[in-house]
Amino acid sequence: MKYTFGRISVDASARTIAVAAEPLHLTRKAFDLLLLLLEHRGSAVSKDSIYARLWPDTFVAESSLQTLVHEIRQAIDDRGSPASWIRTVHGVGYSFAGDVHATPVASASARSERPAAWLFRESMRLPLFVGENVLGRGVEDVIEADLPTISRRHARITIGESAMLEDLGSKNGTWLKGERVIEPALLADGDEISLGSATFTFRLARSPKSTESSDMAAPSTNLRRISDPS
Repeated sequence: MKYTFGRISVDASARTIAVAAEPLHLTRKAFDLLLLLLEHRGSAVSKDSIYARLWPDTFVAESSLQTLVHEIRQAIDDRGSPASWIRTVHGVGYSFAGDVHATPVASASARSERPAAWLFRESMRLPLFVGENVLGRGVEDVIEADLPTISRRHARITIGESAMLEDLGSKNGTWLKGERVIEPALLADGDEISLGSATFTFRLARSPKSTESSDMAAPSTNLRRISDPS
C-alpha cells in the first residue's frame, strides 16, 4: 500500500518515506508506528495496541513510545506549524490526523513477471522477484510464509545485479548459513536461510537453455512424389 498526504509519500511494501520526492529516514520502530497509524487513520490507536504491534511480549517504558512519536513529528511535520500529522488522544493513545490518499499496489505474489529466484522448504515454494521482496505473514504486500516462528514482516530479500538478505527486526531472527543476519548480507545460489526455525534454500531462477544445434544430417529434399491414386 502507498500512502500520500500533503507533500509526503509512504510506501509500505518498500518501507520508504519521502517529502517532496526527497527521501527521509526513520528508524524501524518509528516507521512501524507510522504505518500502524496510517492503517487505522481516522481512529485512535490505543497504547496497548501499539505496544503489542511494536514490542510483542516485551515490556518497555512509555517514554520509548513518546520518543518514537517525537521522531515521526520531527521528520514529517511542517517546520514552524503548530499542527501535527500525529494527534495525541489523551487517555487512549495516538491517531493520524489529516487526509490520506491510499493506493493499493500489487503484492509480490500477484506479479506477472517471471520470478528471479525461489525459496524452497519441503513442499513450500516462494517466488522472489526483481526488486524488494518482504517475507512475512498475516499482512498485505508480503510474500506469505505462514509458519509460526515467522514475524509479520520478518525479512527482506532485494534482487538486482546481486541478491541481499536483511532482517526486519524479527522476533526470532534471520539466519544465513548458520550465522545470524545483523546487517544486509549477500546471497548466493544454494544458500541456506532460516527465518526463525523455518529453514529455506535460496535458488536463483535459471533461464531456459537455448536450442542446441543438431549434428543430424539435414533431411533429404530428394523425396519421391506419391502419385494421386485417382
